[in-house]
Amino acid sequence: MADKYHGASQRGIEACASGRFREERVMKKTITNYELRITNSKSQIFLLFAAYCLLLTFFYGCVSSKKIEMPKTQAEAIEFNQRGVDAFEAGNYEIALIAFQKSLKLNAGVDNQKGAAISLLNLGRVYLAIDRFDDAKSVLERAMKIGLNLNDQLIISEAYASLGRYYYLIGKNKDAIDILEKAVAIDSKEGYRTTGSKLNIMGTVYKDSNRLEEAEKIFNDALKANQGYGFVIDAADSFRGLGDISLQKRDYRKAGELYESALLIDKKSDKGAKISLDLFSLGVLSLKEGDIKLSLDFFLRAYAVDNSRGDNRRAVKTLEKIIEIYNELGDKNNLEMYSLERERLLQKEMPLQKEGEREQ
Repeated sequence: MADKYHGASQRGIEACASGRFREERVMKKTITNYELRITNSKSQIFLLFAAYCLLLTFFYGCVSSKKIEMPKTQAEAIEFNQRGVDAFEAGNYEIALIAFQKSLKLNAGVDNQKGAAISLLNLGRVYLAIDRFDDAKSVLERAMKIGLNLNDQLIISEAYASLGRYYYLIGKNKDAIDILEKAVAIDSKEGYRTTGSKLNIMGTVYKDSNRLEEAEKIFNDALKANQGYGFVIDAADSFRGLGDISLQKRDYRKAGELYESALLIDKKSDKGAKISLDLFSLGVLSLKEGDIKLSLDFFLRAYAVDNSRGDNRRAVKTLEKIIEIYNELGDKNNLEMYSLERERLLQKEMPLQKEGEREQ
């Protein structure tokens, strides 16, 4: 199985569609020590929403395709928003926070309500990524209030979707589903093309609630919508979600095919964060099949991607699986080496957590 993936193409794909957010969902992410299934799902959640960090693309058009004339301060706010997006996608959450905070300050300084809402949504998503849940809820509710005041259905929908993620991450799955349904309903009514990505998130919540049949239907609906719009990266998320369901149903052959489909898309799209998640999923699958050496190969490759991208949080989660395997194999040298690396990365991530504690 490994040879298939080593040879997969890594060509880039232009992901700038008219009236569309940039297609990349980070998350993906989990920072704390959850059970394996929950860890993988919560990582996927953050990979499902990185595109929403680029809400300005929807409002102002594709940044790279045309020059938009606007007041200087708004243009600066957009530039900081873009910096935040780039940092978030690279897993540099501290830099992303600073950039989005500057964007918010600039927008607030000229009473740019829509721009402020975008900055607040982005801040909320970073706070979710670093487990600062109270901060996330606060800024997301502020974004929702602005959306309601402006009667801006897109902002309202995005606020609902992000709050849905918040409720999911704090373990309130029913509340998450209820609020995500509101986001999907708005998208369907308004004809927004983000329906499929939100269905992907809803499918993940259903899956982790062990409502597999409902989750499978939702992921299939998401896949249909994403393929219909030509959003291949969102389609990869759908394939991965369906792969997780097949894994839980012990249909390992089908799970492998679905994960392979997701990995192929993500490699063609040059999406490192998602490639890591795909490789991690294949590692979990190989463990289920009893092939510990192939599993180790997938986890090591996932770690190499994380390490190269500087995504320390994701790297820590992957290292935990590598350490478990070396411990089982009785390989003391590699066990010690990767354990030390994990501790080093954990120390690097501590400042963000401490900053959140100080602010609270």
